[in-house]
Amino acid sequence: MSSSKEQQDNSNVEALHHLYARYFKQVYYYAFSIAKDRELAQDAVQETFLKAYRHIDLLEQLDQKEAWLKTVSRNVVIDMYRKQRREMCIYSGSRDVYMGDTDIERTIVDQHFLRELLSSLNPINRQSLLLVYEYGLTYEQLAERQKTLISAVKSRIHRAKQKLRGVALQMESNMGM
Repeated sequence: MSSSKEQQDNSNVEALHHLYARYFKQVYYYAFSIAKDRELAQDAVQETFLKAYRHIDLLEQLDQKEAWLKTVSRNVVIDMYRKQRREMCIYSGSRDVYMGDTDIERTIVDQHFLRELLSSLNPINRQSLLLVYEYGLTYEQLAERQKTLISAVKSRIHRAKQKLRGVALQMESNMGM
């Protein structure tokens, strides 16, 4: 039975090699046209072909392999770009903390502002928001932890963000910002 598994694995590797040889340039140029960044495009192509390997059985049955690969590539580039932007926001936010006394004062004010915002939420929405955005739990993990449905978690997060926007706008208008 392991021989059959090895043959299947070898067959999958050969199929991936064929796909890679045939479509690498098209997928790379497509990813680059979206990303406008060589390294990001290369990473996206690598991730695209990893996904192709994971779904090789499905892919071998498709007539439009190039279209599937380009669609996956586009989605991967967009995901990577979003992740990069989030990381840059986190980095610039943490960098601001260490920029001197006036920045420390601003950070203290920002922390106070954030505490007031979070205190305006009901406890379950505050917990949901913090566990997802501060501690990095996925919606699935949070739903399991709270013993509820994923849709309920999504609703809580959405309601919490809406409430925060409203309260923040109100606080800023009261401060004359």
